Amino acid sequence: MTAVACPYCRAKIGPEEQSLACEGCGTLHHADCYAENGGCTIFGCGKAPADEAKLSVSTPELVSVATPSAVIAAETRPVAPPPPPPGGQVAVAAPASTAELQRVANVVVPSIFGGFGSPGGEMTTAPPVSAPKSRTTFILLGALLGAFGAHSFYAGYTKKGAIQLAITLLTLGFAGPMSWVWAVIDICTINQDHLGVQFES
Repeated sequence: MTAVACPYCRAKIGPEEQSLACEGCGTLHHADCYAENGGCTIFGCGKAPADEAKLSVSTPELVSVATPSAVIAAETRPVAPPPPPPGGQVAVAAPASTAELQRVANVVVPSIFGGFGSPGGEMTTAPPVSAPKSRTTFILLGALLGAFGAHSFYAGYTKKGAIQLAITLLTLGFAGPMSWVWAVIDICTINQDHLGVQFES
């Protein structure tokens, strides 16, 4: 006689073990396995345990869980202002002087033509005033050699001139018209050199 395997635990049912035959289909189980499963383990058997009830959650229940009333109450509660300092006096900082504002501006605000201000915050001295440059020369250089940034180098705008020259050279001249249009805009709008000295006619 061959041993029968329990369909619940897949182990063979020995002759010395307690076994139980299902009343519905007659399948042998270990008595403990049958009790643990709550009935027969064969699918479709009438003595199999009932399916668990499916859980259904409605939309209002989801919303109430997602935003509990305590959180909503905390969000709508007005925030009290901070308590006044001891003594009832409110300390107001004195306004900064013009010299202090200029010192901060020299350190924090980058200069358009020279990078950042001095790290110590000292006032930088004004650059020496140079002789005014000729507007006619500026216009001729912009019209004829503007694609190479010659007018920008002449007026002292070395960074802008280097960019215009790089655009023309790095694109093998294909973007030269773009640099030249930029130069035409420069000669129509710029009236002074990089130091702020007006061009002479």
